Amino acid sequence: MMTPTLKRTLKIFASVCIAGHLFAIFVAPASVAPTSPLIHSTWSKFSPYLYATNMNHGYHFFAPEPGSSTLLEFKGSTSDGQIVHGVLPDKQQMRPRLLYHRYFMLTEYLGSFPTEAPERQQVINNFATQLLQNKGLSQVELTLVRHRPSTRQEILIGEDLNSVETFEREPLGKFSWNTIQSFQTSRNQ
Repeated sequence: MMTPTLKRTLKIFASVCIAGHLFAIFVAPASVAPTSPLIHSTWSKFSPYLYATNMNHGYHFFAPEPGSSTLLEFKGSTSDGQIVHGVLPDKQQMRPRLLYHRYFMLTEYLGSFPTEAPERQQVINNFATQLLQNKGLSQVELTLVRHRPSTRQEILIGEDLNSVETFEREPLGKFSWNTIQSFQTSRNQ
């Protein structure tokens, strides 16, 4: 049987744990930039707990100011000359919705690399390989498309959310099975 002192001690301990957990949950989104140095230092103290409990979610993806979204346009041809083009991710073609989300995360991953990062070319080649294989293409041309959110001013003057000015295109190159294979060979040397 528990003594009243032990019961009270356990209640206090449980209350402190619950309060600490709730405070950690508050600190995670509050630490997203722009934030104060106090919040940032508080987050650094709670970050081991947040990571261990998988509570440090990617809040910056949605708020306070989401950045550009990254899409991957492709245009390719089959061995019989048929032209195939599309975009990754494609909301109309990709079902279930989880598949669309998966491709969106992959294109966001590609968009996160600086242009000069050596790993970036491997990711680009992986996309090219998958498109060549899955679409039955003999060659494919890839273009990275960044679509930035419209500014408040653009919305107030009535511009379309998909206005041409909100898109930035970066050609990534043309790929065939030979170029993919030569990249892999040079990488393994």
